[in-house]
Amino acid sequence: MELRDKIIEHTGNLMIQFGIRTVTMDDISRDLGISKKTIYQYFKDKKDLVNSIVREHID
Repeated sequence: MELRDKIIEHTGNLMIQFGIRTVTMDDISRDLGISKKTIYQYFKDKKDLVNSIVREHID
C-alpha cells in the first residue's frame, strides 16, 4: 500500500471515530509515526485531505 493511501485510510478512520474538526494534522502524524511535512507532501492542507477521503469513499 502506498503511503498516500495509508494516510487516507488511517485519517478516514480517525475522523469517523473522533470527528473531522477534532482530528488535527498533529494527531494524524503522531498516530502514523510520520512527520507533518510528509503529510503535506501529499496533501495541500487538511481540507485537501478530507476531500481525498470523501472521493475514496464515493468511488
